Parts: sequence; C-alpha cells; structure tokens
Amino acid sequence: MSWMQSFVDICIKGGFFMIPLFTVALAGIVLMVERLLYLRENRIDSDQFHFELKTALKENSIDQAIALAARTKGVIGRVLQEGLLRIKAGETDVNVATEKIILSEMMTMEKSRGWIVNMSQIAPLLGILGTVWGLVVAFMTIEKTASTDPRLLAGGIYQALITTVAGLLIAIPLIIFQEHLRKQTNQILGLLDLYLVEIKEWLAHNGKTGSGEHA
Repeated sequence: MSWMQSFVDICIKGGFFMIPLFTVALAGIVLMVERLLYLRENRIDSDQFHFELKTALKENSIDQAIALAARTKGVIGRVLQEGLLRIKAGETDVNVATEKIILSEMMTMEKSRGWIVNMSQIAPLLGILGTVWGLVVAFMTIEKTASTDPRLLAGGIYQALITTVAGLLIAIPLIIFQEHLRKQTNQILGLLDLYLVEIKEWLAHNGKTGSGEHA
C-alpha cells in the first residue's frame, strides 16, 4: 500500500519528536474512547424518564420512583436512587440527600476531561518544538557545509514542519471532542437538575421543606 509507505516515510522524516507526538495521540485516543463509553452509559430517554418520574410522584409512590431510578443507568439513575432512598428514610432536604453522591459522580465525570484538555495543548507545542529544533539542525548543517543550495534548506525546513502538522492533526480532533464532551456533560447535569426540582416540588406539596438550591 503506497499511501501507508508514504505515511511511514513522512513520520520517519519528522524525526525524534514524532515519538512523543505519537504517544500523545495514542493517549488521546484512549481517553476519547473511555469518555465515549461513559457518555453511552449515561444516555437515557429523558422525556420518557421525566414522564414516569412525575407520574410516580403524583401518585405519592416513592417506591415506584426508587424503582425507576434503580433501573436507569448512569449518573441520573444513581443520584436519584440515592436521594430518594434517603428521603424515604426521613430526609426532607433534597440537597442534603444528594450532596455526597453528586460530588462523587462529579469527580468521575471530570476525571479524564482535564487530561484531554492537556493533550490538546501539549500536541501543538510539541509540534512547534520539533519544527524549531529541525530548523536549528538544518541551519547548522548549512553552516558546516557552507552550501548555498536552496534545495538543502528547503528539504530541512519541510522535514521540520512535519512535526507542526502532526501536532495540529492531533490537537484539532481533541479540541472538537473536548467541546462535544462539555456539551454532553452539561446536558446530563441539566437533566439531573430538572428531575431534582420535580422531587423538591413534590416534597413541598407534601408539606416537607425540600429547601436549598442545588449546586
């Protein structure tokens, strides 16, 4: 396959800095796959869940609401199940009932996101560093050979620029995925807030406090 051979040749010409760039690319792929699996785990039919939750609360069937949360996968299911169980045990503040589980879930939600941001910043910097280093080597070679052949300089420059191209090719998908991950995470948290408000209103309707704002 000629395209594969060309790709390998270009990578080899990129020099030593292609090694850390490939390491960053591999780490980025692993992190993106891990987060995609996490988002898949948290995918629910929000409209159907909202309807079933409101129905259970209108019927004052907290056991039905707990069962609904228990069979719902991801952050939303775990947080609501924990909160409803504590409310059933006598807790009247939704925030207190869910504070600990929400903090735990937030740590899980953010654990790989920071690394993806770091990888998207490191890749272009490595690429630029590789280019600068390549240019230094090219000019040192020209100085030693005392050659004025422009082809020698052009060859050194294009080899040096390979690392910049590689760094950008790694960083751009990571930046796009980072934004996608941010939007999906905010959507999950927005739905969770909506469902917690439903529980607060149910508590208030039944004469309990349900006080406080969800942070």
